Amino acid sequence: MTVRRLYRLNTAEWTFDHSVAMQLEDPGEPYTGWCPCYLLEHPEGLVLFDTGISREMAADPESYGPNGAAHMTAFLETLDLSVGQSPTDHLAALGYEPGDVDYVVLSHLHVDHAGNVDAFPEAEIVVQKPELRYAFWPDGVQRLFYLEGDFSPLRDESVDVTAVTGEYDLFGDGSVVAFPTPGHTPGHQSLAVELESSAVVLAADVANSRGGYERERVPSFSWSLEDSLESIQRVRDRARATDATVIVHHDPEEQKKLPDPPAALE
Repeated sequence: MTVRRLYRLNTAEWTFDHSVAMQLEDPGEPYTGWCPCYLLEHPEGLVLFDTGISREMAADPESYGPNGAAHMTAFLETLDLSVGQSPTDHLAALGYEPGDVDYVVLSHLHVDHAGNVDAFPEAEIVVQKPELRYAFWPDGVQRLFYLEGDFSPLRDESVDVTAVTGEYDLFGDGSVVAFPTPGHTPGHQSLAVELESSAVVLAADVANSRGGYERERVPSFSWSLEDSLESIQRVRDRARATDATVIVHHDPEEQKKLPDPPAALE
């Protein structure tokens, strides 16, 4: 079986210095990236890849999560929520409720990818075990991007968390396969998707733009430069082997390769 439809659901735009998004390129110039998540319709279940930015956090960062996230206040000045919707609002527009989502696959647990996890309490959460462990005690600048308010719900015993190591074939048919691409974070993973008419690799944050992907210029705050470059090559190898289109997560032009909802890639 294959995935019937792939929807791109944007949650926001976030503007950073270009040299942050792509190591040492165009310092002082702005780079505005999308913050999407993706909905996959498979005959055996509904899959959400990432969950975008929490609007609850954006509204009151100081009160977000068990210890707050006051440091996010300065970053929120360049966050534009008006161009996107929450994942649950996107789902409602497509005729779904949060309880209809069977799986949430998280590329990693940074703030722009793992907000709103608590909106899907009935879903099985699939995350790499190294990522889950690192999120609770990150190093250096990485501490800025891991918010307890995003991922602390995963500690609840009622939440079904599958902490994987290595590749994970969600349905056992090769149509939705999460595979490790560490570097941006220790447990970063990308998603290979087989549709009826094409194959896609949702690369997530192996790079922040097509130019960064092609020139191997990863974000300046990446956890490991060496692992990041190896993961870019891993994505390239997989795309070549499966004749897949690679979608780089934050690049607006990349995201426009996918149709605006309610249209979908089939």
